[in-house]
Amino acid sequence: MPRRSRYAAANVDLRHLFAIFTMTAPTSLHPDAVALLKTLDDDQPGSAAKLIRLFAADAPALLSRIEVGYERGDHSEINQAAHFLRSSALALGATELADVAFRLEHLKAEHLGSDLATRHLSQLRVGLRNALLSLLELVPEL
Repeated sequence: MPRRSRYAAANVDLRHLFAIFTMTAPTSLHPDAVALLKTLDDDQPGSAAKLIRLFAADAPALLSRIEVGYERGDHSEINQAAHFLRSSALALGATELADVAFRLEHLKAEHLGSDLATRHLSQLRVGLRNALLSLLELVPEL
């Protein structure tokens, strides 16, 4: 009898895990948003760094709210925190993160706990990490 791996026994989709762990490069930011940040910084030096610092402080807390809402099955909490995260990500040009946040924001309550919802949550974690790396590259002094 062939031996099954512990991942097969745990019903883990290895292709999904591989995709998550290989997505380590920072994402590209929307060039229009980057240009606006640079214009803002030209007009008010340090403004872009301040916005990025605020996002870097607030976004992980929003992710935590989404995760707690997911664990509790609190659709309203997920919706609200994902909306705030999406809006902030869009303002800074992190469109890939905004897209994943949008999917969680508009996830139907009956899909909470589904493979789809779990996948979106995993993508959100990776997307947030990559967005933060990309934004921090814009402001090396942070």
